[in-house]
Amino acid sequence: MFGETMSPQAAALIVFLMEMISAIISVLVGYYASKAYKTSSVKGLLFLYLGFIILGLGIFLRTVTATYFVIVNRVTEIVPSSLVGLSNVAGIVFSLTQIVAYSLFVATYVYQSKGIGEQGLGLGGISAIAVFPVARLFYIPTLEIIAITMLGFVMLSTLVNWLHRRTLSSALVYLGFGLMFFSHILYLFMIFNEGLLFFGQLSQLAGFVCLLLMLARVNRAND
Repeated sequence: MFGETMSPQAAALIVFLMEMISAIISVLVGYYASKAYKTSSVKGLLFLYLGFIILGLGIFLRTVTATYFVIVNRVTEIVPSSLVGLSNVAGIVFSLTQIVAYSLFVATYVYQSKGIGEQGLGLGGISAIAVFPVARLFYIPTLEIIAITMLGFVMLSTLVNWLHRRTLSSALVYLGFGLMFFSHILYLFMIFNEGLLFFGQLSQLAGFVCLLLMLARVNRAND
């Protein structure tokens, strides 16, 4: 597995880099969603914008916090008990940030399903591997199950939309949320193999890229 082929430090560095890239892409997705909302006034895009901005901020803060934990671990031989407690609180805060973002994603498709005379949201349809405390930032089983449930709803909604529309944009949306859903499945099973953290991050990053490509296409078409 991934963790067996390189040093823990190198593996952690790669994970942190993917986290930072994911944070940047998440904010970019939010930015493009806001532009599309201003152009189309589709309410669901407002929820998408807020969701990805909040998600990007949460990922960025998690990266900064995890980097802090790694630095502390390298300068002290024993991880302070207070640091472990802080990691528990930080993990809950960041997981709740994700839940808020995912709630907005659910709202996006609940709002769409009501069909209040707006265009359907396609969304293109609108023309701790190295340090114990770090693992707590990525793995809280109860909140992972909640995230999986919420993203599962969004993924199924985008699947139905893609089956109905059969466009590249709707396929990218389905693939994007599907990869995000899969990333949390991998996080949930980190208890059996910590190397799944890397593949979870990779899946999340790929999902963000799909959504960024879709919104970039939509905005380019509307310019």
